[in-house]
Amino acid sequence: MTSSSDIAHGFGHAASTTPLLMGEDSQSVLLRSFAASRLCESSLRTNKYERQFRLSSIVIVVCVLATLPGCSLKEWIVRKTTSPPPRALMSDATPDEILEHLNKQRSQVVAWRSTDVRIKASGTGVIAPSLSANISVESPKNLRFSARSIRGTEVDFGSNSDRFWFWIRANQPDIVLTGSHDGLDRQQAVPIPFPPGWLMEALGVIPIDPSAVQVLRDPETPDRAKLISADYVQGQQVQRVMLVDLALGQIVEHSLYDANDNLITSAAMSNFQPSAGVMLPRSIVLNCPEADSHMTMTIGDIEVNPAIPVATWQMQLDPNLRQVDLDRVQGGLPVRQ
Repeated sequence: MTSSSDIAHGFGHAASTTPLLMGEDSQSVLLRSFAASRLCESSLRTNKYERQFRLSSIVIVVCVLATLPGCSLKEWIVRKTTSPPPRALMSDATPDEILEHLNKQRSQVVAWRSTDVRIKASGTGVIAPSLSANISVESPKNLRFSARSIRGTEVDFGSNSDRFWFWIRANQPDIVLTGSHDGLDRQQAVPIPFPPGWLMEALGVIPIDPSAVQVLRDPETPDRAKLISADYVQGQQVQRVMLVDLALGQIVEHSLYDANDNLITSAAMSNFQPSAGVMLPRSIVLNCPEADSHMTMTIGDIEVNPAIPVATWQMQLDPNLRQVDLDRVQGGLPVRQ
């Protein structure tokens, strides 16, 4: 606040410096000087209030941003200032560098699980196009995938070190298919669109054998590389293809092709986000043209390397279901009555 002495000083200074106009006496000069000093004081007070108002406005805006639901001021500031992430691999990376980078990532993930999965499915026999699901996976062969709708469990698919099982309500709700991993590789025309071993590899917990893959590069797509290998899956020779995005340093697609180069099944990965220091996909699109099956998984929170109960890897379905052991099936699967 301006003191009386400041005003007097300003008034005196104004009186002493105000020029005398033609025909103006000293009393007029004093009155005009007093008016000028009051105007100056008002201007000083106005500027002070404007500064206070602006500061208060900034504080209010900051507080509002900090309390917005789902919004963090720190995250907002980081988004505005953070540069794009650096490249994981250069375009001229050697095959050894590519494989070393991929296996280093996989060595950090022995297991992961999520109870926050949303499924959108389409294709023949799909009754519930939108489902919630759980996924648990642990190297080398432990897998559990279950999906639910308002009717209850719609899909239960799992495997352990010895066997696998597959049950889906939409197909044959009274039958659960089960068998050994070796037996599955010998069987043909098995109605399992996504082989367990291949799915484990796609979910990122199986290391890549450098001696079993060939790295192919296309000059027209310098930021992509393909890892090619041969295998037998469900009784037929297949070609495994892994598509690597070098900038991301991630495998963005896993595919299986038959001897005629027809697509058997594929898994496209995207929206990689960090979990416990490891980049994992939050979107996985599974496609099986032969079975007319298409499924998009949107994954929320992920636990990396959790302690998963052993019971997770055991088949726990309705005991009234009829188990069909694919190792013993000859001449095709039983027909639903």
